[in-house]
Amino acid sequence: MSNIAIIGAGPGGLAAALILLNQGHQVTVYEKDARVGGRSKRLSFGEYHFDSGPTFFMYQPILREVFEKANIDFDQHLKMQPLDPLYTLYFKERTLQPSADIQKTKEVFESVYPGAGNDYLKWYQKQTTKFKRVMPILQKPFPNIFHFLRADVLKGAPVLHPFQSVYKYLSKMIHHEDLIHTLSFQAKYLGMASFEAPSVFTILPYLEHMGGLYHIEGGLNQVNETMARLFVEKGGKLHLNSKVESLWIEKNAVKGIVTEHLKQAYDDVVLNADFAYSMLRMTKEKEVKTYNHQKIKSMSYSVSAFMLYIGLDTIFDFDHHNVFFSDSYEGYLKRLMSESNDLTDMSFYMHNPSKIDTTLAPQGHSSLYALVPVPNLDANIDWVKEKDALKKQVYDIILEKTGVDIRPHIQMEQILTPQEWQDDFHVHKGAVFNLTHGFNQMLHLRPQNKFKQLKHLYLVGGGTHPGSGLPTIYQSAIITSNYLKRKKRI
Repeated sequence: MSNIAIIGAGPGGLAAALILLNQGHQVTVYEKDARVGGRSKRLSFGEYHFDSGPTFFMYQPILREVFEKANIDFDQHLKMQPLDPLYTLYFKERTLQPSADIQKTKEVFESVYPGAGNDYLKWYQKQTTKFKRVMPILQKPFPNIFHFLRADVLKGAPVLHPFQSVYKYLSKMIHHEDLIHTLSFQAKYLGMASFEAPSVFTILPYLEHMGGLYHIEGGLNQVNETMARLFVEKGGKLHLNSKVESLWIEKNAVKGIVTEHLKQAYDDVVLNADFAYSMLRMTKEKEVKTYNHQKIKSMSYSVSAFMLYIGLDTIFDFDHHNVFFSDSYEGYLKRLMSESNDLTDMSFYMHNPSKIDTTLAPQGHSSLYALVPVPNLDANIDWVKEKDALKKQVYDIILEKTGVDIRPHIQMEQILTPQEWQDDFHVHKGAVFNLTHGFNQMLHLRPQNKFKQLKHLYLVGGGTHPGSGLPTIYQSAIITSNYLKRKKRI
């Protein structure tokens, strides 16, 4: 078996580490921070605790599969609390609360216009078929164009509608903008707008409506903390505060890793750190042909996120997940995707986990989180200058939509802009959702789990196949682990 190094203790790296360890490999994980999780780690400011990034936990089966492949009892270590409603959506003229109960959501849709409930059921049925045909494609490697001739791809092709956007696909079935946005705002999980994201991604809201959303005590970050603890308990080596400076490359092969203090040989290396950031800093220009520095810089990257972490001296009755839509949502999306520096009339997400979880703040207090999708660092935005105005806009909209002014109750406040995402989290351009998911950067055109240009290098995470989002990141770990399980030693 191999002696394997994993660079980065994010969700993909930790999932791969557990599986590879169970396969009998020697596994060492290097993490530059003092805490595991990467852009999904826990942030603590005094007694207030937050998820740094993702808060939506959906589609349990893929994480259960990771635990099964690691020979660990999932239910013994992670407790899931289902959420109902899924979230509260604040539109200009109405507030909607979809549910994982299909009949409840049918009634929500029917309240907007007669017949919308049946339109929703038709949508749901179509997504059930699409999901069954798409998942087998995403569960396998896709290293070259010839994989389009696979039986599962040919079977899935008729339901994929590859040349339609999420918005266009939905507009043929749903006949009200608010309801279309209800089933399409999830494209922003990929850092894309609904009129750009390929229609295959209507399976994202389907996963929420079909399988529900869940809360984990302490936050989604506790999945990372749990996996890291189990990895060490089972004999894995975890080095925190250990930044990998470069890949040790000789004759188109990775021989190991280089840190500030050592140059260590390994049979194989798994890269979980941000793909673009790593390629630009861990390799030299001539060491990687296809993904050279010029190529990396020319690729298309997702939007970023402006984050507000807020400690309050009370607990408000906001829902667990909340989305506030701008008055002109289509206009907002177009500005967002065009890298405009116009930050007026923004949409944003608010997380209020303290309503059901008392572990995140002092007794009677709460930890509130807001995420505003904003352009990445390609946009000409001075975040030092703009952050206070955007923060004020968030607080003003919460007051306008809910009638609650949270400002008098703020005990602590921390802001994270695209610049910090790049400087502190090492995310290229602050593009927190990685490479975009147009068809020019998907399947065989996305960096592959078994990296073609360098022998002994493997990839996991949102920047590789199958793509961004926690379910697909976990899937990338399974694909990579399968490669290394089958690998013959020379």
